[in-house]
Amino acid sequence: MTGEERPMREKEDREGGVALPMTLFALVLFSVLGLFMSLDAVTGVRISDNFESHAKATYAALAGLDHAAALLGGLDIDAVLRGPDGAWDGSPASVAAARTARARMPLPPLTAQALDLAAPETATAALPDDGVLSTGAFAGAAGLPLIPVSGLPLSAAGAEPERVLGRYFVKVTDNNGNPSELGADPGDDPFTDGDGIVIVRSLGVARTFTEFTGALVRRNSVAVFETRLRRERLWDPGPALTVIGSAVDALFAGDPVIEGLGAPGIGAVDTDAGDGVDPAHLLRTAAGAAGTVAGGGLETPSVGDITASIASDRDRGRLLDPRALEDFIQVRAPRMADLVLDGPQTWSGGAAPDLGVYNSAEPWNAPGQAPRITLVRGDLSAPEGLSGGGILVVTGALDCSGPIAWAGLVLVLGEGRVDLSGPGSGIEGGFIVANLTPTAAGVVFGTPWVAIGGKTRIAAHPAAVRMALSLFPLTRVGFREITTADP
Repeated sequence: MTGEERPMREKEDREGGVALPMTLFALVLFSVLGLFMSLDAVTGVRISDNFESHAKATYAALAGLDHAAALLGGLDIDAVLRGPDGAWDGSPASVAAARTARARMPLPPLTAQALDLAAPETATAALPDDGVLSTGAFAGAAGLPLIPVSGLPLSAAGAEPERVLGRYFVKVTDNNGNPSELGADPGDDPFTDGDGIVIVRSLGVARTFTEFTGALVRRNSVAVFETRLRRERLWDPGPALTVIGSAVDALFAGDPVIEGLGAPGIGAVDTDAGDGVDPAHLLRTAAGAAGTVAGGGLETPSVGDITASIASDRDRGRLLDPRALEDFIQVRAPRMADLVLDGPQTWSGGAAPDLGVYNSAEPWNAPGQAPRITLVRGDLSAPEGLSGGGILVVTGALDCSGPIAWAGLVLVLGEGRVDLSGPGSGIEGGFIVANLTPTAAGVVFGTPWVAIGGKTRIAAHPAAVRMALSLFPLTRVGFREITTADP
């Protein structure tokens, strides 16, 4: 190597020694950058998947709440609290546990997170059936679960049945400890409803990435929502016959029987206590002319002014508001009725429609029980009698001279005119009459007209009234998402 070539070679060796580390550094840098981008992409996918799965779980839980609210209309709350088998553990420890907020969970959160959505039966088989929505036990046989303890699946439209995207689980519990519940159920029994208010908790589950933390497995996103539902009690004032108005035109003849059991046979709701007219006195005078009116430990004829007790009750107090009753017959009743008939109706010669069937001597879920809500927007004349079960609403005059066999509620609201003279087992449940008179300033209470004669029988029947009230949709009075552990 010549003297001139040696410096050139040394320079090349120096440059090569610098380039190699720089190349290696660049490779390491790009590798780290690629790894970071890969991790960032995976993290983004996981965030997106978790967000999507939580949204699915949320919608599943909300669907469970809506489904439960729809199913509870027509079900006996006590039967639901006791589950399909109708049995519950009454030991002090179990009763105390059933009163806690934690008992409202349809299944434990860790179980929900690890659940196999396509086959949850193994994980849920040991859970108690208390609070499972069902038709209730009857004659020693378990009822049909409507939302089983294993939940109900949600699948993609058009997908294979086994492709389950989500599932919801629902449990119904009593509102133990609330003043209204304790007032009606001093023993605070978690399997007996006292005030018509229940708590429905729905747990929604949707599949997400599987993760392992030691022995814990997380396959699903979980969302939990809770609502309080209240059963309508407006139409349960207590007496067999309730007449609403500041005055009343009443006529009793023949040998009618009105039995109030623990309440007065006839209850008067005075809508204008300052006008000097006592509707209870008018009804008592008319009822003393014929028949038997008994109940509530009062002397016959058993007629009581129930205005004060009605006014002090949050639900029943609306009986004193003519706008509430008008809203019921014009808006709410048409929406919930199984049958709506417009115009005057005359039912004779077998022309009566299906008004439902209910045998008050049998349990509410006995075979053949099929009560209905019927709304007649006009007058109803039944010269050959009236039979059915459930709720009958008449906005015009009700005239029935034939045999009567009705179980549930009869509401004559609007014209408020009643003429009953038919024999038979009569009306078992409750009967309410009110005249609603339109004015330029709005609807006001007018004077109802009540004529009871012949062999008419009206008897208070708490079980039949409870059945009728169960036909009304429940009202939501509370709603929240459960985002932390219950105490």
